[in-house]
Amino acid sequence: MATSRLGMRRQSTLRHPGDSHRGVLEAYQTRSPESGLPGRDQPRLGWPEACTGMGKREAADVQYPHAATAWTRGRSLRGSTAFEPVTCLSKSAGSGRDPGCTSRLQELPDASFHFPVLFRIAGTTVSIRRTRPHILQNVLIACVSPIRSVYYYGEGKRVVRRTDCLNPCWGPGQAAIIRTGTASAKPNTPPLKNGNDLRESGYLIAVGSRTSRFRRKYKKRIPFLVIVIILLLLLIAFIIISILYVLATHRKPVHTCRSRECLRSAANLALSMDTSADPCDNFYQFVCGNWGSDHPRPDAYRSYDWFRDKQTKVYSIVRDFLNRNTSHQPRAVRQAKDMYHACMDTKVLDKLGLKPVITILESLGLPPYPTFINVTEDFDYSAYTFDWLDTVIKVKTQIGMDVLIGFDIYTDPKNSSVYRLIMGSPETTNPFPSTHTERKRHNGRRHFNDFKGFIKRATDFLSKMEHKSSKSDLDDEKIAEIHKIFYAELMKLFVLEAGGLKSSKLTEIELDQNVILAANEYYEMNRDLYDLETDNSTAELESSDDAGYLNIPDYTVNEIQAHTDAIVESNNGTASPIWQKYLEGLFNVSNTVLDFDSDKILVSDPDLRYMSLMAAYVSKTPPVVLELYIWVKVVEVMSVHTTTELRNLFQRAYEQAQPHDPAPPRSLHCANAVNDMMGMAVSYGIADRHFINVTKPKIITMIDELKNSLAHLVGQARWMDDNTKLATYQKIIDMKSLIGFPDWLLEEGKLDEYYEGIEIDKEKHLENLININQVKTKNVLNRFRGVNNFSWATDPTEVNAYHTFQENTITVPMVMLQHPFYDLGLDSLNYGSLGTVLGHEITHGFDNFGRQFDKNGNMLPWWSNSTIESFVNMTQCFIDQYSGYYVPELDDHLDGKQTLGENIADNGGLREALAALKHHLKRRGPEPKLPGFESLTPEQLFFLSYGNLWCGVSTRESLLAELEDEHSPQQFRARGALQNSAEFARAWRCPPGSAMNPSKRCIIF
Repeated sequence: MATSRLGMRRQSTLRHPGDSHRGVLEAYQTRSPESGLPGRDQPRLGWPEACTGMGKREAADVQYPHAATAWTRGRSLRGSTAFEPVTCLSKSAGSGRDPGCTSRLQELPDASFHFPVLFRIAGTTVSIRRTRPHILQNVLIACVSPIRSVYYYGEGKRVVRRTDCLNPCWGPGQAAIIRTGTASAKPNTPPLKNGNDLRESGYLIAVGSRTSRFRRKYKKRIPFLVIVIILLLLLIAFIIISILYVLATHRKPVHTCRSRECLRSAANLALSMDTSADPCDNFYQFVCGNWGSDHPRPDAYRSYDWFRDKQTKVYSIVRDFLNRNTSHQPRAVRQAKDMYHACMDTKVLDKLGLKPVITILESLGLPPYPTFINVTEDFDYSAYTFDWLDTVIKVKTQIGMDVLIGFDIYTDPKNSSVYRLIMGSPETTNPFPSTHTERKRHNGRRHFNDFKGFIKRATDFLSKMEHKSSKSDLDDEKIAEIHKIFYAELMKLFVLEAGGLKSSKLTEIELDQNVILAANEYYEMNRDLYDLETDNSTAELESSDDAGYLNIPDYTVNEIQAHTDAIVESNNGTASPIWQKYLEGLFNVSNTVLDFDSDKILVSDPDLRYMSLMAAYVSKTPPVVLELYIWVKVVEVMSVHTTTELRNLFQRAYEQAQPHDPAPPRSLHCANAVNDMMGMAVSYGIADRHFINVTKPKIITMIDELKNSLAHLVGQARWMDDNTKLATYQKIIDMKSLIGFPDWLLEEGKLDEYYEGIEIDKEKHLENLININQVKTKNVLNRFRGVNNFSWATDPTEVNAYHTFQENTITVPMVMLQHPFYDLGLDSLNYGSLGTVLGHEITHGFDNFGRQFDKNGNMLPWWSNSTIESFVNMTQCFIDQYSGYYVPELDDHLDGKQTLGENIADNGGLREALAALKHHLKRRGPEPKLPGFESLTPEQLFFLSYGNLWCGVSTRESLLAELEDEHSPQQFRARGALQNSAEFARAWRCPPGSAMNPSKRCIIF
């Protein structure tokens, strides 16, 4: 070490030792200066017994009548500093205190010390406290006495106390402050009496001097201390290694889940996977490559996946329940079972023949078979009268079907607490259960295309491809030929049933010719009206943006009529009053009276064009042709629920137009029909208290965690301003969840109240369906003046999930809360499957549609313009990404704009579920391993479960339909969301630039 001019080695830094050491510097004066002192050769450190008369700590206040000399610094200790003596003379033998000396000590600047210092000299206490956080290196503070000095100095963070027996030449009561390595004595300082100068033993205490025995002795101890420290470190290292070894050799074995749920999940994953595929190249193939071989597609489906697999099993459960006789059930449940047996009794249906249909046709004002078939060459078309509007009204009120005119009652887009009248193109074109297990069409094209899904009650998680008229490999002419033959055969059967051959003036050949002409006429008119619907809807979609749907116009009846009349007359038609008569006819069956001056009707621009052009078309169409059109429309949806002959006729035509799509077994068809018409009564049979007490609380917790995750992601969104974030937080908080089944379902009397007015006959299947539709239509009309009670978007037996925009509500049916979506054994699997489904539905509230509805479900502006602009710009990334996905089976690409809302929901749901899982595991602790997958982390299992959710097989026809849907095909739903997940790439260690770890990712939430 370097030395100072005084020859002192640099000491360690003096640091504050804490509250237990105040760094007190005390001079213990216990003997008179006249008493014997130890000699110069007496050891100066370590042998207190050599210092005679050593006193104790409490002797510090003994007063001596001798002069005290204090040394204080001349300038800052930061440089080379000389120390100047201060002579303090005692005034009396009993005092020993001198204010002057004390004051000089008080002049020491606070920065001289790292911690408070207390001096006690001859009974005088002087306190100097630090006010600035300076750390001065190598500072030693000491007070001396003729007998000994007790002083403190710093070693690292420890304060060491030393006792030194002093040289007898030193004067009494001397004090000094020394900074070793920088202090120096004045060169003209006179030598002391014994010949020693300040360098040896002057008024400065030469601690660290080369001649200091203490220093020499301490220096001799350094090797020993180093050895001790090394040994201590080796001992500590040995202890640590021993502990780690014990932990490693005695670690509790990793627990592997062996529950039935875990074993089933492990088997499903293993059987579905194609482990020869690289997960970083094609994760969907890696997870689902063998799913089709383990889950062969039933003939009743054009595509098959986990959702349809579960729905088929639900229908089987429903069928078993309906076949089971159980006492003490609500009346509605017994009615559901009677309805099932009426559907299953094909002998009775064949015996009744077409009479039930003909009876209903007569009540609607329609003949047993179309009048057009009896038309002769001299037929006077102008003389034939047919009130098409009256029949359309009856069709709506009696069987719940829209023909030519669409009507419904929905919540007000801008005030979700009240209802509004909605009119436009036909909406409910088939109010009866589908003959296939594919779900029937709900809330169809108008509310999606024209209102962009806003007025539509809900957006569902699954593709509605089965609702659309799917494309096939057959050309248009072949499809038209199949349809025309079917309609001709249908009409011929009714001609025969009604005795048309006997009553007609035409021969059988002429009747057959007219039947063919009637089929052609119907086909042409049906195509014309379909074009009116689709052309206007398509034009609206191509020319509009989302903002336009914030201002859906409403009109009085007179305003709609005036607009219609103008269009009719401009097309050379004859105007006639339509709309007020139509509404009056509908509400005649209800308890509601309309005020046509104040009750305005919501009509979108494309719907208004359709209504006007339809009126013009009808005004120029002969009544006999209008009758033909309505007759075929009504008979087409009813006849399939009658005789075996008619069911077979429909099935042949269906299979010709849609290959690979045969009808399911009759039992499953009837179970589906009852579930579709009386879903709550069926749900009563499979609902249980275990769900309420065990499963539902867990789902509520999962949803809360997902909502918290979304709120966290919103907080990280830099493209959102603070006010929009606050409003978004509030919407997340207010979002409601309908889980499992309604709370009232198991309450006594509530189910019967729900189905009040419905009558079921064990031998009248078609009449049962019509009766239910009549009651439902009447209930819809009666609710117009009521308050929205936020009902469930679907029945508890439907394998799907919904987000209802105008109610800010997600609906999760009970059957979604079971395998293969939930109850999978591990939380990582549950969150990867059901968690992403729930996250998907939650995110819908903030996609390109849902963002336009506030927390109350009102379609009002609640995002700032800057946030909207940023959002729209960010959505372009998703549009480009999904539009780039190529479908080799069709040689076509996806439409990223059409699927934008669902893609945003898929991506957001995945991120929310993963964040929720991490939070859940952090709170609950690590989970067990999955059998056969012990090497995988929870994150990897999460992504495996997510990919497995979308496993399925498709025919070419189903892919064609999916390209027209708002949902992307399933393999692209999985691929797109995972490619945008950096967490996925890290979990599976995908190299940058690989297919599943692209350089560009699309993220909104």
